[in-house]
Amino acid sequence: MGLEEFRGFLQVVDEGSFAAAATALGVSRTTLRRQVDALEAEAGVPLLERTAKGVVLTEAGRRLVVGGRQMEQDFRALMRGARGNDGPPEGEIRVMLPTGLLPAAVAMIFGMIRTNWPGVRVRAAFTDRIEEVQAATTDVACWFGETAPSGSWETRTFATSTQRLLASREYLAAHGTPETYEDLQKHTVFAWLSPGEAEPMLATDQGLVPLAAAAIANHPHIIHECVHLGLCIGWVPQADFPMAPGLQAPVRLFEARVGRPVPLRLGVPRALARTPKVKIFLDHLDMMRALILPAQT
Repeated sequence: MGLEEFRGFLQVVDEGSFAAAATALGVSRTTLRRQVDALEAEAGVPLLERTAKGVVLTEAGRRLVVGGRQMEQDFRALMRGARGNDGPPEGEIRVMLPTGLLPAAVAMIFGMIRTNWPGVRVRAAFTDRIEEVQAATTDVACWFGETAPSGSWETRTFATSTQRLLASREYLAAHGTPETYEDLQKHTVFAWLSPGEAEPMLATDQGLVPLAAAAIANHPHIIHECVHLGLCIGWVPQADFPMAPGLQAPVRLFEARVGRPVPLRLGVPRALARTPKVKIFLDHLDMMRALILPAQT
């Protein structure tokens, strides 16, 4: 399969017609049709159905597009990696972070990079849809849970917290402490919605059970703030971060019977893993852990 034929096929899919794709590529429709015909001949099955309104992908064509988009991303990442050098890390590094990552932790990472590698500029963005992150536009990605970006990534676990039921002492003094799961239903519960969940599920020693939450959010520190304000019981990941002045650690409810690990994963496109500006993240994970999670259990 030639790259030119494949590029032509993807352009036809993007534009919806041979005429528009040919104009975008600056080639004739005849040339483009020949390229797609050659691709279909090599595949051995039709990839497009020609209609009066344009083109429609066949099932085989849809599978090829999914794999082809990933190949395109990996190729772009590979080209970026080829431009790397063996000198000090420098240039812009694009970091995708999960919604809800502790702001203080992000600030510490920024400060560490600035102190140790002043030639590196960080461009950070946040998402709760890690599966949509593209290797073509991301140097380092971080996410909660096991779901990873599609494509060829080098990944590792950066840290692991535990999702727990938490309440402030003020809330419990005002509303009582639930002793059973049935008691919990009488309380106001706010829940973190973990990646991939449509509705919050409580992880118990008897398995996952639906949780009737009065509020849900994909931002865990919003839930933590509500817990500290005494508004609710929170079902939320908890790591042992140093508490802000004046705040007391929340009470863990049903600690022996309720909870699940929540890994914080870090990944880089495999093609970029050895470039200096990306390699710094992989080589200094322990330093970053010590800064961010000095007392994690």
